[in-house]
Amino acid sequence: MTKLEIEEKPKIFEEENIKPKRRRREISSDLVLEKQYKRTLLCVAKPSYLLSIGSTSHRIEYINELPKILRELLRQRNWNDASRVLSVLMQGTMRDCSPMMNRLKYEAQIQIVSHLQPNRNKADEIGKIYDTWIGKIGKQHKEERLLVWFEQICHFIEHGMNGDAYSAVISMMQNRDFGMLPRSNLYIGITFYKLWCSKFSKELQPEDEDCGESISNMPESRSDNLVEYSVRDESVYSVESEGSVRNESESSVMNCKRVSHMSISDSGSGMVMKKVKLESSQHYNNPPRLYASSEENEVSLENGVARTFDPALVKILGDMDPWLLPLKPPEDPDCYVKMVNDSYYKEAVRYMRLTLQSPSYVSLASLHPLIQLLLIGGNVDEAMKVVEEMCDKVHDIKPFRIKALMMERFHPNSDMLAKSYEDILMIDPTCVTTLKKLIEMSKEDGYSRESLIEMIALHVEASFPDPEIWEEFASCFIYFFENLDEDRMSVCLNGDGEEENQQQTYSVRYNPTPKMFTNSSWTLRAKWWLNRHFSPEMLETEIKKTENGDFETMKMMSYKAACASHIYGREFGYVTKVYDQLENNSDYRDLFNFLQEHRQNWNMIYNLDYFTKILEYY
Repeated sequence: MTKLEIEEKPKIFEEENIKPKRRRREISSDLVLEKQYKRTLLCVAKPSYLLSIGSTSHRIEYINELPKILRELLRQRNWNDASRVLSVLMQGTMRDCSPMMNRLKYEAQIQIVSHLQPNRNKADEIGKIYDTWIGKIGKQHKEERLLVWFEQICHFIEHGMNGDAYSAVISMMQNRDFGMLPRSNLYIGITFYKLWCSKFSKELQPEDEDCGESISNMPESRSDNLVEYSVRDESVYSVESEGSVRNESESSVMNCKRVSHMSISDSGSGMVMKKVKLESSQHYNNPPRLYASSEENEVSLENGVARTFDPALVKILGDMDPWLLPLKPPEDPDCYVKMVNDSYYKEAVRYMRLTLQSPSYVSLASLHPLIQLLLIGGNVDEAMKVVEEMCDKVHDIKPFRIKALMMERFHPNSDMLAKSYEDILMIDPTCVTTLKKLIEMSKEDGYSRESLIEMIALHVEASFPDPEIWEEFASCFIYFFENLDEDRMSVCLNGDGEEENQQQTYSVRYNPTPKMFTNSSWTLRAKWWLNRHFSPEMLETEIKKTENGDFETMKMMSYKAACASHIYGREFGYVTKVYDQLENNSDYRDLFNFLQEHRQNWNMIYNLDYFTKILEYY
């Protein structure tokens, strides 16, 4: 083979390997229309088909938007559209087993099932939804699985399915995965508590039917106080909107709708209380001893049951504040003994006591129901001991409120009652109800004015007080200046005093600042209140209200001015302007006389020179 043939042969092979190009098949317009028509039918019949259209990134974007759309539809109560969106979301997130996504989907499904076809009995259907939900939660998410299990139990009890609830709680107790979880004892104890209350609902029903809800009337969504300590991630996957979260600071298994006048906690900023009386019902200065000896006491506490029926104790418990004890024990001895010897009661007390050994965020949630059980069982001493230990353990207002309410009934004349009120105000200085109780104690039980004025000052720092508080504040100031100790005054003798009949004159000079007002905290308060309560802008706003005939505002301004005259002096700008307002209006003669009386007292806590630079803008 020649050299030329060798060089030309590869070219021949290359030409033989070249394939002819395929001709494009022309697609008719009818076929295109038929394809579009089939796709449209799929989109209508199967909404999840839309998720498969487009690129992977577009599909992820669609899925991320669906929770927001679903949440908004639920907020608008558009159940039909929410059901369709939920169907698409279910299909698109079949492999997503995260707790947040599961909670969104199944809580939404429960709400939709509850509101669609309201006349149908849906308790069993919702129970099966909980079963599916629990099965979707992996074993690595033990806390979430335990919480959903407890929510299912609450659903059973709410709908009178106590047998299913009992079976579920027994399964929960036997589950090894939950043995070491801190909330497991809490949920088990609460379940037995609710079963016990449901079993003896007639015996425990308060005399006032408007007092509260039945123990079974729990909200469908388990966002109540018993679960509020559970750790949940707040995200877009939460079904509940921000406005649907219950604004409750108390934790009780059975909260009363009616707010008692003895309640320490305020039910809102708009709460109005004309007067708080500590002796609104009978007090028992010497509560009966419940146990004959310490040995009997230990045995009784072991079972959580009082050995004897004590009618005096039942009477005290019947008069307890509804917030603390909404359940009223029966006066029938046989019925009472039957209740406190019930197996549900014993198991509830047992697991609640075990919960006290858990971390504080769990034990605090069990405190209120445990105290209710101990009081009904007659274990008053243990209940007080548990509350005091919790007060030392956590810095939370709930145990202090419980302690104060118990002190009111069992130790009303004790000095510790005032200390309990002070502890509440140290944590929550805005609690006007507790402050008014201290004011009543200062008038009737000798509570010191020094302590009272300090508590009022805390309240003034943290809130915008009612006129009654400003009035009492002014009265405390004038009390201090009118009852100064001898070491606060100097008596100067004018004259030589040699002649017996010679008239001698004396001048008495007071220390302008009582000792308690010389510390730095009161100085800071005086500066802070200048901008918070006595600023020109605040005064202008209040004057505009009085121009429209707002008598309460005028009253508050008068009492505030009386306080300001003692703190900053009678020539203080707020005082003089309010004084002029009252002087020119004959309708406010009593308020004018009140302010004039306080303004005539020339004593003041701080010199005007001290605040000269601050007061220049008046």
